[in-house]
Amino acid sequence: MKAIVLHAKNDLRYEDVADVSITKSTQVLVKMLYGGICGSDKHYYSLGANGSFEVKHPFVLGHEGSGIVEEVGADVKSVKKGDMVVFRPALACGHCKFCNKGMYRYCENATHFGSASTMPHTPGIFSEYAVAEEVQCLKVVDVDPKVAALAEPLSVAFAGAHALGNIMGRNVAVMGAGPVGTLCALAIKSLGVKSVTVFDVRNAPLEACKKAGLENVCNTLEEPEKVAEFCEHKGYFDAGLDATGNGQACTTLMKMITPEGVLSQVGMYPTGRTPQDLGPFLNKGLVWHSVFRFYEEFDAAVNALNNHLFDPSSIITDVVDAKDCMDGMNAAMSPDAIKVLYKF
Repeated sequence: MKAIVLHAKNDLRYEDVADVSITKSTQVLVKMLYGGICGSDKHYYSLGANGSFEVKHPFVLGHEGSGIVEEVGADVKSVKKGDMVVFRPALACGHCKFCNKGMYRYCENATHFGSASTMPHTPGIFSEYAVAEEVQCLKVVDVDPKVAALAEPLSVAFAGAHALGNIMGRNVAVMGAGPVGTLCALAIKSLGVKSVTVFDVRNAPLEACKKAGLENVCNTLEEPEKVAEFCEHKGYFDAGLDATGNGQACTTLMKMITPEGVLSQVGMYPTGRTPQDLGPFLNKGLVWHSVFRFYEEFDAAVNALNNHLFDPSSIITDVVDAKDCMDGMNAAMSPDAIKVLYKF
C-alpha cells in the first residue's frame, strides 16, 4: 500500500510500505479517507523532531483522520464493516499507576499514532489503510468525512474548554484563531457561555471564525483600543483560553481576565520559556490550568460532530491528494493556512 513517510528532516515521500492487516481479535482495519496535518507533523518535517522526540528512522506520519471500516476482529462490537470512524491516536496500556486511576492521558506506556516518542516509532495513519484497536475507533454518522477528520483536534479543544470549569453564562476569551483555537472557541460556545470572543493578529482566520458562527472577533494589532478596554478595571472576561503558546499574547489574555478567573493553557511553550509578565496572573489570583492531550473528551468531540452542534468546515483551507504529499505539507506550512487535509 502507499503511505506518506518521513525519512528525515525535510524528507517526506509518498511511497510503498508493507500492507497492514488485523493481527488481534480486538482490532479494526480502516480504509483511510482524509488525514489532517497537525502542528506535530509540521515539526517532525521541518525540525526533524517534535519537542524532545527526534526522528531516528523513517516512519508514517499522521494521527488525525477519518476512514471506512474494511474489516473487524472477532471480538469487535462497537463498529462494523462500512461504518465511518475517526481515531483516538493514543493507546493506553491500562495497567500503569495512572491508568489504574483512570488518568489514561498520562499513561506511562502509551503509544501514539505517528509519533517518534517510542523506539521503534509508532506508525501513523497517513496511509491507504490503517489498523487500530477498537477502543481507538468511534463511529461517526451523517458527517462530511473531511469534517470528521477534525475529530482529534476537536478533542483537544474540548479538553481545553472543560479545563475552564463551569462556564455557562460566562464571558470567555480565546487567544489564537488557528485550527485548535477556533475549535476551542466552538467547543466553548457549545457549553452555553454568554459570549466567546476570539483574538488573533491575522484577519483571515478571524474571518473563518465568523463563517463558523463565532461572531465576536478582534484583531489585536488593528484594534488595540478594544484590547485596552477589555483590560480595564481588572479585566472583562470570566475565563480565557490561550491557544498561541506566545508569552506576550498570554500576558495580554491574563490582563483581560477578571480576578480569580481561570486560564486554560492549550498552546504549548518552547521548553524553558514562560510568559513575559506573570504580574497579572499573580496579582489577580488567577487559576492557570495546563491542558495535556485528551482521552474522554474524544467522546465529547464525536458527539458534537454527530449532533451537528456546529460547523467547523471553514477552518479547512486546503485538501491535497496524498500522492502530492509535499504540496500538502508546503500548504500547511504557509502562514495563510488553517487546517490542511490529505485525501487518500
